[in-house]
Amino acid sequence: MTVNADTRAGGNTWRDLPAAQQPEWPDPGALRDVIADLESYPPLVFAGECDQLRARLGAVAMGEAFLLQGGDCAEAFDAVGAD
Repeated sequence: MTVNADTRAGGNTWRDLPAAQQPEWPDPGALRDVIADLESYPPLVFAGECDQLRARLGAVAMGEAFLLQGGDCAEAFDAVGAD
């Protein structure tokens, strides 16, 4: 399932999106407390960074740039070979 947030809307649009793989939270009050605590922190990513990423991914989609993606499960470059 693909879900896209309405980029024109303001506010917390993530709350309106379905959470397809959430566990059953046994204590709704504790969950609300944790969410409130997290909401009190500054953002991890700022709007300008999102705009820059969108522009750069657009360049990748148009074949004007190269995307190299890595993560915890990615192979190390020195472990990759022709085989």
